[in-house]
Amino acid sequence: MKKNYFKTVFIAFLALITLPAIGQHKESKWDFRIGAGYSILGSGDYHTFNYENELNYRMNPYFTASASFDMGKSITGISGTASFKQGNLNIFLSPFKNTKKNDFRVGTGLTFYTITDAYEIASYYENGVLVCTDYSFDSRNSYGYNIIFENSYWLTEKMMLGVKLYTQYYFNDDINTGILLKLGFKW
Repeated sequence: MKKNYFKTVFIAFLALITLPAIGQHKESKWDFRIGAGYSILGSGDYHTFNYENELNYRMNPYFTASASFDMGKSITGISGTASFKQGNLNIFLSPFKNTKKNDFRVGTGLTFYTITDAYEIASYYENGVLVCTDYSFDSRNSYGYNIIFENSYWLTEKMMLGVKLYTQYYFNDDINTGILLKLGFKW
């Protein structure tokens, strides 16, 4: 008897908290996007694979704010390898409104990144076989700003695909330019 009482109270509680949501179709202003792509770091010194997580908030039909976290690792480099982590705060303008299936937007914002370069400084061989390589590491961080062009297409009410072109100029004279393919979800 006690089990049935708790079960009934629990079901009644769930019904009471979900009833206000029934019939409401208010569109969420939040979406989450993940992206992966390619960038050229520096003046073409490093070709990197990038991964991004981005949280967006649609403020009105024309403006959206976002916060993102990116990671990148070089695929090839002139004299070594590099990896970076960065955080971005951006604002986007959607000149054709961001309320339709297609959303073209232009954005700018602030970025902060930490990068580590690894350079080969010496290689040791025995009988023509590489036995040891010494590396030197250099780490730095800098603030900068973003210039972004992005186009998103909502496949359903909750899922989108998009492409992002961007350039990031850093105050230490570094630059990062790339392209990301994105998948997004609304809740």
